[in-house]
Amino acid sequence: VTGTWMGSTTVPCTYVPSEGFTQHTLSWSLERDSSVSTIFLRDDSGDHILPAKFRGRVSVPKNSPGDASLLIENLEMPDSGHYTCQVVWRSTDNSLITRELTTTVKVVKEVNPPSSSWELPCSLHQ
Repeated sequence: VTGTWMGSTTVPCTYVPSEGFTQHTLSWSLERDSSVSTIFLRDDSGDHILPAKFRGRVSVPKNSPGDASLLIENLEMPDSGHYTCQVVWRSTDNSLITRELTTTVKVVKEVNPPSSSWELPCSLHQ
């Protein structure tokens, strides 16, 4: 997934809800520079956005079963990395089932900018 700097992007994570299984927890983690940090956690007590730099910028749809996609707004260059969506369901016999999906997000300044796009034309220097 590619997102534009200061824009927004959705990191997809969808599943088909199954009868007899209830969503127990949902978490999103970010792996960057070989360190992994949890950025979003939804459990019985609500939604938790853990790193301060993501507060007010990330969200997951609330009332749409099967859609656990992560919306990131006001993208910053350090938001690039590997995002893992982990959903844990509880079945009727109280066993837990976990599924994970990892998506790579790349934040770019501009979509395919020409290499000279940041250089001022010569006429402006005079």
